Amino acid sequence: MNLTDALLPGDLLLFAYFPWLLALLQALRAAPWRLFLASSHLQQVFVGASAALFLMWIFEVGVRPALGFHFLGVTVYTLMFGWSLGVIGASLAAVAVTVTNGDWAALATNALLLGVLPVSTSYGIYLLVHRYLPHHLFIYIFLCAFFNAMLAAGAAVLALVILLVATETYTFARISDEYLPFVPLYLFPEGLLNGMMITALIGLKPDWLKTYDDETYLKS
Repeated sequence: MNLTDALLPGDLLLFAYFPWLLALLQALRAAPWRLFLASSHLQQVFVGASAALFLMWIFEVGVRPALGFHFLGVTVYTLMFGWSLGVIGASLAAVAVTVTNGDWAALATNALLLGVLPVSTSYGIYLLVHRYLPHHLFIYIFLCAFFNAMLAAGAAVLALVILLVATETYTFARISDEYLPFVPLYLFPEGLLNGMMITALIGLKPDWLKTYDDETYLKS
């Protein structure tokens, strides 16, 4: 899933910096800096979760460059910190991955595909579920974590496939044969991982979840 400098046209990789920097600027403006700077505990959790995100992203299994899979973990990350810190943390993880592989031209594209897009998808689905469905613990775990993570990862895979086909990096026939058949095998574990992590956090560290509150989800 991680793109390299040689895969896409240079002008496209350069253009990707504009939407990424715009999203990052908006996240920096909207982030709860007063709360973040006042809480050393929140800072430690953020750094630890961002490090875990980086470790998940550097281990990828695939047959060709970009046609691979690795756990995203972005949905649970977003449910922990919200959209703004989610975008900032995912961008930092993308920078850390780029330090290890040296593909700086593809940094913005990777940050958009693996960070901004799934973070926005995850937070958007959470907002819809929170607004229109009952505030029930099972709904939060199943829809906001498990199902949400599958959709967020699916959105990242779909955007990646569209990008690779549109730029003629790979033909759709090759992607259909070598990549798409494995997508369902990737999405379910992604949802399961995020659902299990959210369940564990609710039981052990509910205060780490910005989007969860015992009074709201357990009042019934």
